[in-house]
Amino acid sequence: MEFSIKYVDESKVDDLCLLCIPAQNASDPVFARGVEEKRKWSTEMLRKFRSFAKLAYVGSSPVGLIQYEPIVDERVVKIHCIYVPERTHWRKGIGKKLLCSVMEDAKNPLAWFGNEPALALVTRTFPGEKPGQCPARLFFTRMGFRQVGEDPDFLYYPMKEGFAYRPVVRKEAEYVPQREDEGKALIIYGPSPCPFSYVFLKRAEQAIVDVAPNITIRWIDKSEEPEEVMKRGNVEGCIVNAKLIRSFVLDKDSFKKEVREAMNR
Repeated sequence: MEFSIKYVDESKVDDLCLLCIPAQNASDPVFARGVEEKRKWSTEMLRKFRSFAKLAYVGSSPVGLIQYEPIVDERVVKIHCIYVPERTHWRKGIGKKLLCSVMEDAKNPLAWFGNEPALALVTRTFPGEKPGQCPARLFFTRMGFRQVGEDPDFLYYPMKEGFAYRPVVRKEAEYVPQREDEGKALIIYGPSPCPFSYVFLKRAEQAIVDVAPNITIRWIDKSEEPEEVMKRGNVEGCIVNAKLIRSFVLDKDSFKKEVREAMNR
């Protein structure tokens, strides 16, 4: 199979955003909103970094993507994701070619890093592969990535011989409770590299309603109400009765348990 690798510019943002969405969900308004949030994220990434993603094309059709971002103070490039959605394009070398393309770029002087090359590529893998698809962790380790510390899903690829990546310890955002949040649910969202982020938040909304049918739910858009987000500690996700819900909605039982506990405080 012949395919080409191209940088994502303004003319290819729609290809990047729509590639993530299954064809059967293309007209679903929830997925459409997720695509719009990714489009906002992509536009901002282009403005800040110019290069943030590449697409693989077969002819004029996009078939795979890689998204990345420079972590300037560490001089590393973070790989957000590599995605080849269709089974007919698996095991054709598309993911490998996308990653190798970014590796080649990272060897060169980069304006992000004061015209120095990257020291490493880093990524965090997560389960979610389809049946028959290569798990992300296996893919990256086969490509030479190494584990960071004790976390099996935190991986790096040294671009400089002898370099061992030691991540900068960053303070995690902490929710600052607000009296006005008591007895309510808040869902804080905004531009995202993944359109499914919004889709999962809509599922979280339904799970909250399942537990507390009469609760008032307020959605806060980070790009429209930044002051409302900042006063709550710049967190994202779901807040119920002034408590941040930490479980992921796909773990439905744990998520609903946390919601019940928050409501019963």
